[in-house]
Amino acid sequence: SADPPERGGGGSIAQDHDVPDLLFAGAESGLYASVDRGRHWLKLGGAPTISFRDVAIQRRDNDLVGATFGRGFYILDDYTPLRDIAKGALEHKTYLFPVRDAWLYIPSVPGQAAGKPSMGSDDYTAPNPPFGAIVTYHLAKAPETAKEERTAREGALDSAADVPFPGWETLRSEALESEPQVLITIRDSAGTALRRLNAKAEAGLHRIAWDLRLPPPDPVNLEVPGFRPPWVEDPFGPLVAPGTYTAELAILTRNGVETLGEARPFEVSAIPSFTLGTPDFEATAAFQRRTADLLRRAQGAARELGRGGERLRHLRAALAETPGASPELYRRLDEIATALAELRLRLQTDDARNRLNESSVPTILGRLGQVAYGHWQTRQAPTATQRESVEIASSEFTEVSAALTQTLEVDLPALEAEMEAAGAPWTPGRKLPDPGSSS
Repeated sequence: SADPPERGGGGSIAQDHDVPDLLFAGAESGLYASVDRGRHWLKLGGAPTISFRDVAIQRRDNDLVGATFGRGFYILDDYTPLRDIAKGALEHKTYLFPVRDAWLYIPSVPGQAAGKPSMGSDDYTAPNPPFGAIVTYHLAKAPETAKEERTAREGALDSAADVPFPGWETLRSEALESEPQVLITIRDSAGTALRRLNAKAEAGLHRIAWDLRLPPPDPVNLEVPGFRPPWVEDPFGPLVAPGTYTAELAILTRNGVETLGEARPFEVSAIPSFTLGTPDFEATAAFQRRTADLLRRAQGAARELGRGGERLRHLRAALAETPGASPELYRRLDEIATALAELRLRLQTDDARNRLNESSVPTILGRLGQVAYGHWQTRQAPTATQRESVEIASSEFTEVSAALTQTLEVDLPALEAEMEAAGAPWTPGRKLPDPGSSS
């Protein structure tokens, strides 16, 4: 808007202490900003249409605070991107703004509904700023898919002209094309990629938070979640150590990955609130990374063990439909099932004892899960028990992994090959038969 906002009684104007052309104003209809010393004003999104009576700048963190007539106040966290906008940042096709330094701490999570205090779930609470490092970027125009480009060309044709048929190959290619994505890559001071965040590939100004953690070690799960209790969290990985990191912006389209602009460095610092002495953050992060890698591999092994069990179930059903198969295959099938059950006992759980609520020997995943649950939400060094648990789990997993590989990659395929030779019905996981052979 070219006209200044209509100020209410007691409203105020605040000038940025770093870029004089950047102004903020409280008005009867909301909170406004100007990047050209008041010649043009834009209403700040997220602020309600209500009378703002006072505006102040928190200089330490560059936050904007607006107080309303209704005795409430609103905070725009880290308005520094507006400084770059005042200097012409929006003239670029894409722009990654400087990243504010982040504090490393463990957020307090109430043991009730997410973000709610102990007074109940129906009271009003405003959301806190996202935890971690906040990355802000701008896209002047959203990247287009081949279909969007084609339909734009067709839309520009004369209304009386016929729209040409694009061809079947073109339609198939368009159907297979993935949607464009914005990728934010976080790297450490050595340039090693630690985390990749998928962000919106839409035109405009966007923000996304990195939670100062490595990727979660959990297996990929594409199932749509149903009801989930409020105390159940999304999978998360271990924390990083304080230090220097960078954020890098790239766009993924059908033409590949294109890195855009310069990487933005920022610092991650620990809040000095330790009562047990300042820990060795690098050693603690290294221990958590080792735990995460073991947990990732052990959970993957558990998934493959489960798939092996499903393959056996199908083979047992197929064996009954294969009169030409040797009865000896029943014995071999039982031997493989017993081997998988023994590996599951060491890797996952003891079902027989659990059904009777009896204590059992800790499993590999049980040990690693206890360490991750008990240590990834603290910045302190691991205890001696946690270190010992990881060492035991690592030693046992080496043995279990070797035995599981032998069972799933040697013994089970050999049984499936004999089933195929006997003309058994198709079962999941079997090697594709030779197209030149016939049963």
